[in-house]
Amino acid sequence: MAKERLKVIQAGRLWMAVQYTAIRGPDPGARREAKALISTPARESLNAKLSWQRLMLLLAANFKSDDLVITLTYRDGQLPRHREEAAKKVQYFNRLLRKRRRQDGEELKYVYTTEGYHSGGRLHHHLIVNATGEDYELVRQLWQRNGDNVDVERFGWDGPERWGKYLTKEPREQGRRHVGDRTWCASRNLIRAKPRTEFVPAGEPLVPPAGAKIVDRAQCDNCYGRFCYMMAYLPEESN
Repeated sequence: MAKERLKVIQAGRLWMAVQYTAIRGPDPGARREAKALISTPARESLNAKLSWQRLMLLLAANFKSDDLVITLTYRDGQLPRHREEAAKKVQYFNRLLRKRRRQDGEELKYVYTTEGYHSGGRLHHHLIVNATGEDYELVRQLWQRNGDNVDVERFGWDGPERWGKYLTKEPREQGRRHVGDRTWCASRNLIRAKPRTEFVPAGEPLVPPAGAKIVDRAQCDNCYGRFCYMMAYLPEESN
């Protein structure tokens, strides 16, 4: 019986899958090119080569819709001279926040990035942190030495994709400052989702879990096989 390869990643409420004709053995010329139309997009859909895709999966595995997206800005007298100085300031802020969380018996999970290009060169930070219910005043208090403006909003049900793209927009639009630069930083206690792979009967429909909201899908067919891709969010209570 003909088989297709099914590869699935579930990261929190985010469910992604590709199903494609398994390519076996060498093929010359045109046949190899035709089969590549099936295998290449299948391999690329879930391999998370791009920074925003890796970040999307990391966010989905660790943060819920009611967690927080925090923007920290500087008052004029405290504006960092360069990114290295800004990095030290936000790292110190994270250490203070972690210490206070531990005193309250709470864990701190975070992802952050430092930006400057799209705000006229004025450095600022975007952070995603797990919420505890009493966060805004604490964040404002811990950041007060650097600035008075602290913006806080909810992560949202579509947060993994939306914020994964937003927090990596500067390197995508402007390029990395140096080869190998990290575009975002994360706490060490975050979960990394891992894919699972199995073989299924050829032609079997690619179906998301019950109740999932499909947000993206694609399919490609030719005489050598097919490729199907799907991304969906599981119901809130499934997380």
